[in-house]
Amino acid sequence: MIANPKTRIAQINPEHYSHFIEHLGDCVYDGIWVGPSTPVDHTDGIRQFTIDALRDVGPAVMRWPGGCFADQYHWRDGIGDPESRPSTQNIFWGGIEPNRFGTHEFVGFCQKIRATPYICGNVGTGSPQEMMDWLEYCNGNDDSTLVEERRANDALEPMNIKYWGVGNESWGCGGHMQPHEYAALFRNYHTYLSRMDANVQFVAVGHDATWNRDLLRALQRGTAVPNLQALSIHRYFSRDRKAFVYDEAEHLDLVAEAHLLEQDIAQADGTLKNYEDPAHPIGLIIDEWGVWDKEKATPEHGLRQPNCLREAIIAASCLDIFTARADRVTMTNIAQTVNVLQCLIETRGAEAWVTPTYHVYDLYQDHIGHDAIATHVSSPTLDVLDFRQSPVHQLSAAASLSSDGTRATFSVTNRHFSETLGCSLNIHDGNMGDVEGRLLTGTDARAENSPANPTCVTPIPLDVETSDNTVRLDLPPLSVAVVTASVS
Repeated sequence: MIANPKTRIAQINPEHYSHFIEHLGDCVYDGIWVGPSTPVDHTDGIRQFTIDALRDVGPAVMRWPGGCFADQYHWRDGIGDPESRPSTQNIFWGGIEPNRFGTHEFVGFCQKIRATPYICGNVGTGSPQEMMDWLEYCNGNDDSTLVEERRANDALEPMNIKYWGVGNESWGCGGHMQPHEYAALFRNYHTYLSRMDANVQFVAVGHDATWNRDLLRALQRGTAVPNLQALSIHRYFSRDRKAFVYDEAEHLDLVAEAHLLEQDIAQADGTLKNYEDPAHPIGLIIDEWGVWDKEKATPEHGLRQPNCLREAIIAASCLDIFTARADRVTMTNIAQTVNVLQCLIETRGAEAWVTPTYHVYDLYQDHIGHDAIATHVSSPTLDVLDFRQSPVHQLSAAASLSSDGTRATFSVTNRHFSETLGCSLNIHDGNMGDVEGRLLTGTDARAENSPANPTCVTPIPLDVETSDNTVRLDLPPLSVAVVTASVS
């Protein structure tokens, strides 16, 4: 792998490593909210293990309350005296929503883990007035009735929520709309929301290439789309298989499927360039993504699935793709943070532990604040083809450089099921020294952490050799490494 420090792509911001929680399964209740009277260690009803673990990996943004749940959620159900809040049906994921975790609890959670809140508003069953009121309640700073109500609920200062999603999956569970129908609603919502608070970023619902083109065409005024700051898309990896068996063929299929993100980003990028004002580019947010085992992760099972070493390999591959397109991608949010789908944390009663995917996020913090730089990867290929019908590299990789050019970070992943890969890292026209590395690997694709063995898959120091301005290392099968080095 050769990295070119002269070809800087864009800065890798903390928002690239953000997260998503929804009211389904055990994500919020038990995973995050355990309540003020529980014997589980907590602060203000928030599970302390979850606070500590997330604070250590520093999620920049946390998206809530959905997901599909967002378009049935009415924010007033979740404020005021918790004992007086209504219980409502969760029509998408089943069961009863007790509304004990509402706006104040969510913002308090974000403050505890030092994350910026991202609220996804209700367009499916809500109204512009309802979302305007929510925005004023959260961010207002005058003496209006809504602001006084927030202050009476013990939030004296504005919550300053920066990101507001105007609906979720409006092409599906958010209303099964056509692009022109959603475009009309987005214009309507934006007209009033932007006058309520011009300092926030409103996120429009994107989808596939056809939806995005038709949506932007419907929003176009003159030569560009006005007032659109960000477009979101989603990508889950499952290929609708009935069950995950964790064999090599299935692993290769998932690795190839992860590269669909390259197509998603490239298509969205091309469409946005046709409709945006070049002086005000539209950010691309991938605010739901990850592996979804649709047999195990069902509402009946709390949308839980095994989170093993293989999922960590897929996570690293995706984060490398996001790094390579930091010029367009402004935020990504894995689904979902705790207990659900490809989570970072799992809990069961008083027990709690982190998954291999959590450790990938920990390793990749070394990229934050650096500029992504172009890389040339030469490696053996895997016995699978990507969406272009091209062989997939055994090595996934990305590189970044500090703004002053003195420190480089490499992330490299061996995606082979059983073979070790020797790897060389170079900086074009540069010398590297003071090299350090960490490695995440395990015994096989199914290796996972558990209450009985919470460190089964955990990073260890990586042995590296340096000579002739080259860093050499051996990557075991199914392994993720991050290497940092000084550059001169």
